[in-house]
Amino acid sequence: MSRGHPFARAALVTASALFAIGYPLARAVESDAGVPTFVALSSLFCALAFSAFGRLGARGPAPLPHEKMVMLLCGAISPAILFLILTASRVVTPSLASVIVISNALMVAVAAGALGRKRFTAPQLVALAGGFMGVAWISLERGMWGGDLMGVAGLLVSALLIAVITLAVEAPLARLGWAKVSQWTFWSGAVVSMAAVVAMGKFTPPAPGQMALAAFMGAASMSVPAALFNMGMSRLGSADAAAFKLLIPFFALVYAAVALGELPTPASALAGSLVIASVGFYQYFSARAVAAVQGN
Repeated sequence: MSRGHPFARAALVTASALFAIGYPLARAVESDAGVPTFVALSSLFCALAFSAFGRLGARGPAPLPHEKMVMLLCGAISPAILFLILTASRVVTPSLASVIVISNALMVAVAAGALGRKRFTAPQLVALAGGFMGVAWISLERGMWGGDLMGVAGLLVSALLIAVITLAVEAPLARLGWAKVSQWTFWSGAVVSMAAVVAMGKFTPPAPGQMALAAFMGAASMSVPAALFNMGMSRLGSADAAAFKLLIPFFALVYAAVALGELPTPASALAGSLVIASVGFYQYFSARAVAAVQGN
């Protein structure tokens, strides 16, 4: 984390707060049969919402063929991630679901180190290890003892897919800018998800309330936060930007407690606190490492 990018950090914190809205909203989707349609509509509203304000930042170099392929594939995977999260968040409490999903931040950090994009200090590695322990703790508590095995499995798969996407778009983000990458991925997701739902015969005309919910999800919990996250990542890099996602469980816990009256078990709350504390230590030692480099 660099002290020279306060706007990037603010964008990432705001993105985390908005991403968290989607977890309690999953309980408002009417039925499992309506989730595919809801995903497709949310993806469409996401793309439309971004098109309303994102063109100002979409100028710049034209994407190269391999960059187009990366952005299209990442966008096509995004609706599958949303489907997994929505279905799993209906059986796992929103705050715990968010903790499991944001393990992608830890996966990104480790993968960035393995790919040579990030060098870690010993304290950073300890913080990452603590975060993984917390996620494993919650996954076991909910999956084996809590009986939500399929929900936990879906959330872990979604975390892995998010990590893959985050790493894949890092280079295009650096060259093309956050707006152009967001534009390509959002519209790719909208087209692919709508085509898939229609082709599989899963499209069901939604009630007005569900349509409004999909519009809110697409704009407030997908389009705006994803654009803000891309903006922040273009300045801080994938490893440090992804670590901010560990703030999502805090916001999800607050939303779920206020809107649904749901609180995690004491064991899960302790494990979640371990994960959130890990990002605090990780960011602290990242700032120290950056300061030491800048001071030399």
